[in-house]
Formats: sequence, structure tokens, C-alpha cells
Amino acid sequence: MNQMNDSINNLNTPCVLVLDSVVRNNCIRMNERAASLGVNIRPHMKTHKTIEIGKYQFENNKNSNQSRGIIVSTLSEGKFFSKEFKDILYATPIAPNKVRDAYQLHLSIDRLNIMFDNIEHLNSMVEYLKKNPNEFQKKWSVFLKVDCGYHRAGADPKLQSTTDLIELIINGDYKEYFQFQGIYSHSGHSYKCQTPMDIKKLAMEEARVTGDYAKKLRSLGYKVDTVSIGSTPVCSHLPDDLLSEYGVNEIHPGNYTFYDQMQYELGNCKIEDIGVHVLATIVSVYPERNELLVDAGSLALSSDPGCTHLRDLKVINNFGIVHNDTNLRIVAPSQEVSKIQSTNQSPIDFSKYKIGTKIRIIPNHSCLTAAMFSDFYVINKDNQIINSFKPNKHW
Repeated sequence: MNQMNDSINNLNTPCVLVLDSVVRNNCIRMNERAASLGVNIRPHMKTHKTIEIGKYQFENNKNSNQSRGIIVSTLSEGKFFSKEFKDILYATPIAPNKVRDAYQLHLSIDRLNIMFDNIEHLNSMVEYLKKNPNEFQKKWSVFLKVDCGYHRAGADPKLQSTTDLIELIINGDYKEYFQFQGIYSHSGHSYKCQTPMDIKKLAMEEARVTGDYAKKLRSLGYKVDTVSIGSTPVCSHLPDDLLSEYGVNEIHPGNYTFYDQMQYELGNCKIEDIGVHVLATIVSVYPERNELLVDAGSLALSSDPGCTHLRDLKVINNFGIVHNDTNLRIVAPSQEVSKIQSTNQSPIDFSKYKIGTKIRIIPNHSCLTAAMFSDFYVINKDNQIINSFKPNKHW
């Protein structure tokens, strides 16, 4: 059924709503901030996984040196976005079983940049080219992933073994196989910060770690074109002297297209900046225990508890809040349904929230929520459906 210009009230639930003007404005603001700092932005596609919003992420970009480089989190995303973008960074250190597909994608576009933080990543890429010499048409394009304190992935820049990797691919036995692009770090631990000031301090620390290591490599004679940092929290609180003081020339936010309740609680956005909602229907009401039941469970919202370190869990934990009534919060999601309670057990207005009533839920973690759905309904300010986007799915 063609649902363009239809009301969201006619949609089956649960479903995802993308607030078109909100998402566009989020992208414009981040582009303006990057341009004001004189740095490139390499936006991550993993939150929305759509070509259309990928294009939004480059709208109104006033940086004359800006490339249209992007980041993806899976090779499936890489293939999907290669129809539109030709400079792609695969953000996960590569597994040996993915080397062949990665190289084929690399050959089909300008470059697929591969992340490495271990010599085994380099070994597997070289081994593939040695075993398939007829396919060797261009060097691998690679970034060194540096650990800036998150301790999930990345090489320790303080270790000599890390610098030895750079020597190996620039001057050593592997130099004919690799083109070194630069340094990349991801400050995922920014989501554990307590205040915006804490995030700003972490942003400066990430910039210092990566910038100092780039300076060290250059002092040793290595060329380092790109120094890239980021997470949406960090990119929301960047120092003004990011380029001049730290030498960072690229940022790579992702969640900022949609934002979510976590970003709001961390102080990275206003609640009206959240660009994705889950539309759900009230399937039952329980006045005797002051609760509602909706048809959006963990398979629609995810089970991410969000920023529990910022909440008074004695009051209420939650997995999302109700749009335009943030006193109402999602609790106890099961597979297909969730309960809604009010903060501090204040009375719910059951004359307003009846069985069959549709409500919009702001999710804790929009990346996980959006990944649950195969269609995004794009709405305007009048809540009319103006488009639908199909995200890339799976791996």
C-alpha cells in the first residue's frame, strides 16, 4: 500500500518514524561544527544504514577540502553504500575470512580502508595477495586503530610494537602491499561520562593521544595524512583548537543523525533533536497498578538499559521514554510487549491513554532500535509520511 502523505495513525505498529527535518538539521549542525574547526568529517553509517540519510550527512558542508568518505561497520554495509560512496572505511579490525570480500570491494571503488591493530591483520591481507597474484591490482589502503582509553580495540601507541607495524608497511617487507592513510581512534567510553565537561575533557585526551602519536610517527619520518577521532559525545564537545593544538584533522561521529535518550541524558543534544521514534499501540491498561502495556518490546526497542550510571534507579529504570510525556517510561520489555510506568508512580491519565491509542517512544539507543526494522517511515513536521527508506540489513 502506498502510504505517502498518509497519517502515522494509519501505520501498523510497532514501526520506526524518522523525523526528516530533525535529522537533516542534525547533519547540518555537525557539518558546520567540523567546518568551523577546519577538519573533515567522515560520518558513520551504522546508525541509520540508508543511502538517503548518508546523503544528508554531506548536505550544506562548507569545508572546501571535504571528501565524501564514510565509515561502515560491516562489509555488507560497505557493498550497500558503494553505490553512492567511493571512499569507505571498514571500522572493524579485519578477520581472515573477510579478506577476500574486502579486497574485491576495494577494487570496485576508489578505496576501501581497512583497520588494523595487530600484525595478524597485515599477515592475512598479504597472504591473500600472494596466493592470488592475478588479482593484485592495487595496494591495500589501511588505517592504524589506536586505543585512546576505551580498551575495546586498538593498538597501544606507547608500545614499540605498535610503531613496528608502521615500519613494516611503510619501509619494511610489506611496503609493496599497503598504503598507510593514518590513525583512527574511537572514544566509546565517552558514554560513561557523568557531565558534558567530562566529555570535553575526554575529547581533549583522545585528541592528545592520537595527535601526539601522529607527531611521533612524523618525527620518525613516516607520513601520516589523517588523524581521526570521535564518537557522537566527543564530537558534540570538541575543543576549538582541535586542529591547531592537537593536529586532529578528521572527526567520525555516527549516532548524531538520530540521537536518542542516551545522548539527551549525556547532554549532547536537546530532546527535540532526537530524530527517530518508535510508534507503538497501547494494547492494555492497568489502572489498579498504574501501568500501560504497549506492542513494542525488546525486538522493537532493544534491551539496552542506556545511561544507568546517570539515573536514580530507586526511582525508575527505563528502556525509552514517551514522546511529549517524558514522565512515562518503558520498563520491563519482553520480546513483543513492554510495560509503561510513570516516574515516582505519579498517576497516569488513563482518559488520555486508552487501549488502541498510538504513542511515540524515544529509544535509549537508536542504533540498536533502528536495526530492528526493515522500513523507516519518514515524516514531516505535520506527522505526514513523506517517504520511506530501506536500510541495509545483516552482515
